[in-house]
Amino acid sequence: MLRDNEVLRKMIATGEERMSKLASQLLQNETLMGALQKTVSAALEAKATAERAAQTALGAMNIPTSGDVKKLEGKIEELEKVFEGLSAKIAELQQKKDAQSQAQAQPQPQPQPH
Repeated sequence: MLRDNEVLRKMIATGEERMSKLASQLLQNETLMGALQKTVSAALEAKATAERAAQTALGAMNIPTSGDVKKLEGKIEELEKVFEGLSAKIAELQQKKDAQSQAQAQPQPQPQPH
C-alpha cells in the first residue's frame, strides 16, 4: 500500500540519493578516512594485546587456552585413528586365530585300510 504512494516513492528515492552522496563525500574525505584507519588499527592492536594478556593470565593459572584445547583435540583425533587401526589389526588376527582353531578342531579323515 505505502509503496504504491507516488509521494512516498519520491521521498524514498530522494533519501537514497542524498545518503549515497553523503556516503561518497565521507569516503572521499582524507581526514575522516585517516582517522577511521587509525581507529581500526588501534582497535586491532588493543584486541591483540588483550588476547596476549588473557593467554598469559590463563597460563599463570594453569588453565588451558582455546589454542591448547585445539592442539589436544588434534592429538586425540590422531590417537583415535591409531586405535582404530590397532583394533582392526587385532580383529584380523583374532579371525585368523579362530580359523586356525576351527581347522585344528575338525576331525581329520582317517586313512581307510585297503
